[in-house]
Amino acid sequence: MDVRVRVLARMAWLAFGFGVVACALAHADAPAKKPVLAVLKFQDETGAMPFQGGIGRVVTNMLASELAARDAFTVVERRKLRAVLEEQDLAESGLLKAGDRAKIGELTGAQFLVMGTITAFEPDTETKVSGGGLFSRARVEKTNHGSYLAIDLRVVDTSTGEVSYARTIEGHTNDRTTTVDLMDRDAGLTAIENEADAKAVRGAVLEIIDYLECEMVRRDACIAAFETKETDRRDTTRKTFRADDKGKP
Repeated sequence: MDVRVRVLARMAWLAFGFGVVACALAHADAPAKKPVLAVLKFQDETGAMPFQGGIGRVVTNMLASELAARDAFTVVERRKLRAVLEEQDLAESGLLKAGDRAKIGELTGAQFLVMGTITAFEPDTETKVSGGGLFSRARVEKTNHGSYLAIDLRVVDTSTGEVSYARTIEGHTNDRTTTVDLMDRDAGLTAIENEADAKAVRGAVLEIIDYLECEMVRRDACIAAFETKETDRRDTTRKTFRADDKGKP
């Protein structure tokens, strides 16, 4: 009788062990949950892109769209976010109290709030006008020698109100020449739009997304690569800045 009990007990332990292993394997094979992000309106300190509603609006909309297209994240739809903010009488920018951030996370399901400030946008553009006489059309040749863009990014954890990730994104674009015929029906819109500037914004947005995917999802060798890139950026900034040392002895 004792032998039978021992055999049954051993079989029960074996079954339990197999169950634990199977459960562990099932969890290992299950895909990790995607971080849920909500993109707040980026603040603008440059006044750039006024005809598009300001560069803060451009960056915000472009970032939300590009994040939603990236399979690594789940993004709160902008209309839903705006509805929640309006209902709770909260600002859409990053100027929020810690309690407000937690409230947004609770009402939208967002785990993180993506926000930031555009601190610099400097298109180096040269414009030349030719023609435009009595019997000739005016032509405008616009050359962009490279746009510089800088964004201070912050990602806040809605459960704690703390900044979990922060990065300064800087970048330039290459030269771009655009010729505009002012007699064309769409000449006004064409003159306003600048493809090089749009590329600078999109390039910065993609850099932001790559950084977030690296830090929040992949967590592999890409982290060291981004740290190297950040060190190089800071070193370059230090070299271009000359501190006033008159007060030194």
